[in-house]
Formats: sequence, structure tokens, C-alpha cells
Amino acid sequence: MATEGFKRKLTTMFSADVAGYSRLMGQDEAATVETITTYRAVMS
Repeated sequence: MATEGFKRKLTTMFSADVAGYSRLMGQDEAATVETITTYRAVMS
């Protein structure tokens, strides 16, 4: 098979589960959302 004109790109997918998410949201929703947003920024 000819590969001329094709460019390959290596991609990684990442999935994370927040331990105790429901408990954290119940205790302080605003702080939990802020923390998760910070984590996402660090990982991207």
C-alpha cells in the first residue's frame, strides 16, 4: 500500500476518575469544580 501523501500523528488519550467526587461535591461544590479545573489545566 502506498503511503505517499500521508502524515502520521501519535495520539494519547487520558481518562481520570476523581475519587470521592460525589462526596467532594456535597461538601463544597465550588471548591471541587475549581480543583478539577486546575487539574485539567495541569494535565493539558
